[in-house]
Order: sequence, then C-alpha cells, then structure tokens
Amino acid sequence: MSYSAVSVRLAMLAALVLPGVLAPQHAHAAETRTFEAGDGSYRFEYPLMFSLDHLFADGTGNVTGVKASTPANGDVLITFLGPRDAGDIQEVSERTRQSITDAFKKAIAVRPSIELKSSTMTTMLGRPAVDMVFHNGRLPFSKEDFQVKRYVFTVVGGKAYNFECIYRKDKAEQFAPACDLAVSTVKLLDPAAKAHASAEADTDEPTTNGAGGCTKLELNKRAMVVTDMTSRLLANDQSPAMIERLKKARAATMAIDERAGSKPSERDCKDMDAVAETLK
Repeated sequence: MSYSAVSVRLAMLAALVLPGVLAPQHAHAAETRTFEAGDGSYRFEYPLMFSLDHLFADGTGNVTGVKASTPANGDVLITFLGPRDAGDIQEVSERTRQSITDAFKKAIAVRPSIELKSSTMTTMLGRPAVDMVFHNGRLPFSKEDFQVKRYVFTVVGGKAYNFECIYRKDKAEQFAPACDLAVSTVKLLDPAAKAHASAEADTDEPTTNGAGGCTKLELNKRAMVVTDMTSRLLANDQSPAMIERLKKARAATMAIDERAGSKPSERDCKDMDAVAETLK
C-alpha cells in the first residue's frame, strides 16, 4: 500500500470511527480553543485541528505552543515567545520596520537557502507589529517547495514578544489562517493575579488537590494530553484492536468531562490521568 493510500485510509478512519478522538475537547468557541501558558502569562486562540506541542519530540517536557504536525502535513507549529529584553528596539512602527526586519533577517536567514520574502505592518497585543515571512529552501525543502517561517514581532512595556509560525508552502492555505487567529487573539495576562486567584480557589474549594488544584483548566490540559496520545497512536496503528482501544479512551474522557462540569474534583483529574496511562 502506498504512503498516499495509507494517509487516505487514516483520514477515513479518523472521520468514520473516531469523530472527536482526534479533535480536542472543550472548544472555547466554534472550531477554536484557548491555549494558556503554563505560567499564566498569556493566552491565544487556535483551531481544533491543533494539539499541544511539548518541548521534546516524544511528547514530554513543558508545553511550548500548539502544532498540527503529521507525516502528511510536515511540521506545523505556532509558538509565542517572550517577554525578553527588547534592547535598542523600543518602538515598533513603519519608521523602525526596516531595522527590525534586518535584525530578524540576520538571525533567521543564516544560509542562502533561507530568504526574506515580505515585511509588513500589522497589529498584535493592541500595538503596531512587524509581520515577516521567510522561505526556507534548505533540504529537505527546495526553492520551489519551501517551508514558510513567519514571525510577528512587537514591543510592550519595553519587552519584546513575537509569534513564530511554521508550515509548508503547499499547506499555507490551510494553516496561515491559524497563525492569523493566534496573532489577532493573543493577550498578555498577569501571572501574579492568576496565582492569587488560584490560591483563593484552593482555599474555597475542598475538592482541589495539593498540587495546584484540579481546576477546569487543569482538567482540560489532561484531556488534551489524551487527545495528543490518541492522535499519535492512530497515526501508527489503524488495527481494529487499536481503534477499539482509542474509542474506549474517548468514551472515558467524555464521561469524566460530563461528570466534572465546571467544578472538577481531584478525582476527575486523577481519572483523566488514568485514561492517559491506558494509552502508554
């Protein structure tokens, strides 16, 4: 069976047998959900087709952003970076666009196979921002079939922030809007205020645990881990036994979510972790 046929079969199985296993639960709005940084410093919206991206390729380590990477899609990543020292760049405007672009070009286009293709003004975090698109033709890509590396940069309160969006040229129509969505919805939060609110919630809710509490956010994170694991397993094994195993995991996840409602208990988080254990 060809690789293309396998991909088609995988897509059909996902659509017919596992509607929802591959789609993250707890959508924030129609066809989107909310990514919130582990330290509570920012959040943005992203499409349901994405899952969490971890620091390490095996799915461990801190969550660094979101992804829709598959053998068919190639690398598809959305990552928000910052805050960091803005250095001499304290203003983002048309007047400073070229100097900002030059700085990124120096850092990104380190080989002739990586070229800057555009630099335009946009808005991010309620501030003027520079939107830069690079084409990466380095192997395994080429000048004709390149990888898009897009950076949207701004400065807030003397600190630099930027998105990095990565996708293939032939997937631009599908994934460029996801980058636009993240850029247009990203918001900076106050981690200190969030920590204070979480501490108050732990005091008020006897059902929270000692490791930060089983909040709705924590339960959602655990559910996304299950979703990511099912996606990986299905990509490698479409046997009837595996499909049945993933169907059971999906049913258990949905049951826990329904039981938890808006105020999950310690048991809910533990049960969601147990579902993840069955997939290891």
